[in-house]
Amino acid sequence: MTERDGEDWIEVAAVGGEEEAEIIAGLLESESIPCEIEGPSATPWGENLSALGASRVMVPPDRADEARALIAEREKDAERNLAEDDEA
Repeated sequence: MTERDGEDWIEVAAVGGEEEAEIIAGLLESESIPCEIEGPSATPWGENLSALGASRVMVPPDRADEARALIAEREKDAERNLAEDDEA
């Protein structure tokens, strides 16, 4: 993940757990899209609060559309794979 350069980044995904956010961030980074995860784990109050909020995946504004399209494509692939597994 990368540091922000003073600009407001855009949320492209909000998920219930940091693990899922890390998977999404890894997908984006594999396509050279800079990203950061914001969420409860970034707070100083410990892990017990992580269930109370979502983890958000943030990207620079000029990469948001590309990131959303990539995430949507992967979600469709996952749904298709689940449907194929159900048919087998």
